[in-house]
Amino acid sequence: MGQPVNLNEVKALLKEVAAIDNRKLSEEVAEAWKSILGFMPLEIAKEALYLARKDDRVNWLEPKHIVSWAKEAAFKLDRETGNKPPPEYKFDAQPKCKEHRELILSCPPCCKKLQAFEDANGPRGLQDFAKAHIYA
Repeated sequence: MGQPVNLNEVKALLKEVAAIDNRKLSEEVAEAWKSILGFMPLEIAKEALYLARKDDRVNWLEPKHIVSWAKEAAFKLDRETGNKPPPEYKFDAQPKCKEHRELILSCPPCCKKLQAFEDANGPRGLQDFAKAHIYA
């Protein structure tokens, strides 16, 4: 998605809002809305505005309504453009140590061996050392 909305974009959104509910616009109103919507990309804000307008529970549109619809708007835009959320990272199971049969992070003696290796050699080769000498 794009950059967060700027003040001019917020003013444009407010003009769309005012076209329906005839609210009075001012610099202060635009800045107040920007302080709430300033984190949101314009594409999402526009789509959230559209979704909020269709919500029959919203009588007088406020920035909170756009914020509350932002997640759905982002998902909708992603579906339409074919963007897929990044896959969740699958963590490898924590290995157990050979000597004590403990999870590595729960075994102080093996953690000390790993730390001593890293102190002497730096991080390079730590994983190979652990696989050869520590992991079960």
